[in-house]
Amino acid sequence: MFLQNGAGMIEDANTFLWPDPHVRPNYVTGVISHGITLNRPFDITHTGPAATSVGPVPREDGDTAQPLSRLLDILPLAHRLKCQAYSWPTILQVQLEKLACNALSNPICALEDAVTAYILSIPETNMRLMQEISSVILALPELQGVEGVKERFSAKSLHHTVMDIIQKNRATTVSMVWDMRNRRETEIRYINGYWARRGREVGVRTPLNDELVERVQEMTADKLRGAGS
Repeated sequence: MFLQNGAGMIEDANTFLWPDPHVRPNYVTGVISHGITLNRPFDITHTGPAATSVGPVPREDGDTAQPLSRLLDILPLAHRLKCQAYSWPTILQVQLEKLACNALSNPICALEDAVTAYILSIPETNMRLMQEISSVILALPELQGVEGVKERFSAKSLHHTVMDIIQKNRATTVSMVWDMRNRRETEIRYINGYWARRGREVGVRTPLNDELVERVQEMTADKLRGAGS
């Protein structure tokens, strides 16, 4: 099961762990919107109940094993998780919405060492990034022909969705800020790096995502060098 801030980890797992699709395990992917605080490794405080959305990742051979179907039936029975299972096209869209939000809040707040509310002070950057991401999403081959995608992921609609999330979480400190403060590697490759990579695949330019990846990687390298000196 892959529950992460970014996207692209499954592709890495396929490449480095299970390159043979015939022996590859079944995957479940998902999004958690619960509020949590990491006090220290393996010590987490549940600060705000919300939802967990999960769904199966399609196999190359088109065969979803029965145990995976049972897992998706059982998870919603854990009421504390507030879990809902969805089909692949639906869970993919939920994941892309969260990834768009993370691509805005994480790198910019990390570069500014700021809480999420900082995003509200840069409306032109917000809209520019959402336009880039919208263009990538609407060109993704896996979403072609899926009903409602054009409306849900238009630049205007995506901007509205993401800014609503930002507004509700304005007082939070995103994970990439904590990574920077603690001189840890960030997930930038799986957040803005994902949009940049998918943009190249579908022929959509992503200069702002490219710039954010570069700046975060440079700052991370500087902090890691400083930690080792």
